[in-house]
Amino acid sequence: MAAIISHGLHDCTHLKIVSVISSFDCDGNIMPLYVRIGEESLKIYNAYQSESTFNLLHFKCEVMDCDRVKPIKLTYHINDHKWSMPVK
Repeated sequence: MAAIISHGLHDCTHLKIVSVISSFDCDGNIMPLYVRIGEESLKIYNAYQSESTFNLLHFKCEVMDCDRVKPIKLTYHINDHKWSMPVK
């Protein structure tokens, strides 16, 4: 089987790039505040950094969608300055 060479995040079919508004403190710590999924903008009510690797920060978050609280996972790609979430 031939190898597939990835040229960045847009080649990753298991990830969806999303727009996030986030906050940084004086120490450079980041926290997501809002996420746009498709045309819908959702406020993030609870978020905490669940783990980190060399160039990835993983967050577990809760958003309010209509009248339901939904868990989502967000990942910040430090080298690319982009946010992603897993494709369901």
